Amino acid sequence: MRTIVIGERLNSSNRKIRSMLESGDLKALLDIADAQIAAGAEYIDLNTSLLMERELEALISTGTEIRRRSGAKISVDSPDPGVLVEGSGVFGADCIVNSITCDDESLGMVMPAVSSAGSAVIVLLKDKNGIPADAGGRLKLAEKAFEAAAGEKLPPGRIFFDPVFSPVATEKKGLAAALDTLRMLKESFPGSHRIGGLSNISFGLPLRKLLNRTFLSMAVSHGLDAVICDPTDEKLMEALRASEAIAGLDPGCRGFLSYFRSSVK
Repeated sequence: MRTIVIGERLNSSNRKIRSMLESGDLKALLDIADAQIAAGAEYIDLNTSLLMERELEALISTGTEIRRRSGAKISVDSPDPGVLVEGSGVFGADCIVNSITCDDESLGMVMPAVSSAGSAVIVLLKDKNGIPADAGGRLKLAEKAFEAAAGEKLPPGRIFFDPVFSPVATEKKGLAAALDTLRMLKESFPGSHRIGGLSNISFGLPLRKLLNRTFLSMAVSHGLDAVICDPTDEKLMEALRASEAIAGLDPGCRGFLSYFRSSVK
């Protein structure tokens, strides 16, 4: 089974991307989206939150053009639940909502909209009390979110649990807890997905790409089946395909061999 890849590069926190969004440089934005799709992204994460009052307008217009040009699905990325609801209504089954917490308000507002629209949703295993320190605490939050999703008749396959990957430089035991959570999620909710934002783990350290791809291999072996990352990082994608083969997720290593042949060409 191939890991679902969400391309992270169209984020308004990046000054160059924000400038493109503000100036309406659609060609440049589409070229970045195309590069990620060509490298293996199934979804394009689109975050326009730093445009403030123009956030929703920019997200919908840019996302619509990406869909029209490439057919890729959209990851509607916003800290504003209202934007998530609006985005899911526009893109429907062709999007994933990124992301909601396990707080009652967030679950109660977004889950019904996502279910009705046919979208998928990323659920961060945290709430107003923060991120539980251990895997058991995070699993309890997953159980709460799963129950809320079931109440809205949202199928398990449209739920992506995010155990939260913390920076290794500041949280010594955070990534170990996240890996344990991935394993427990796979056992407890086999029909749902496990996802994480890969770039978070290396923040503040040198050799970030090395750290990212090393942890990715570890996460795949623990049950990660979706990842938010930069798919244009060739060594990262090499590590992903190799990890899938070694973890027994690539029957006959067909995916790995196909990737190798395309790389040679």
